Amino acid sequence: MPRTILLAGAALTAALTLTACGSGGSSAASPPRSCLQQYRSWNAGPAHAAGENLVAALNGVEAANAALKNSTTNAALKRAGAAATVLARYPIPNCADPKGYWRAVLVQIQAAAHNARGSGQGALVAAAVVLHNMPALDLKLASELKQTVPGLNKQK
Repeated sequence: MPRTILLAGAALTAALTLTACGSGGSSAASPPRSCLQQYRSWNAGPAHAAGENLVAALNGVEAANAALKNSTTNAALKRAGAAATVLARYPIPNCADPKGYWRAVLVQIQAAAHNARGSGQGALVAAAVVLHNMPALDLKLASELKQTVPGLNKQK
């Protein structure tokens, strides 16, 4: 499988190790939470474990791909797709990702897993085609997070 899958894993790992902003409600009596606070709350919640599962699944794809084992790579892609589906249940705060790059990354992983339903090299090529844009999406997401979540890379 082409290097695209390796980059997809690296891209998502980078995004997950940052910390997210979503729909955090606040009462009229309390001040609204900053995007940084929303993002950190998101990252400390259920999305954190789901993200770790996805990163582990993508690492499995990378290892299987490096070993040149088609059946293992297909199975790993299917696990990654399932993990992406779970993570999609915990959307990143809108303030952190107003352009929807996070969702686009998850959708691409799910589509690659869907394409890997077959067997053999053809299924892997179909999955790699879907993941081709993953590195560019990752860069867009990382750039967006730097702009929308000031202080993200600083200590808490």
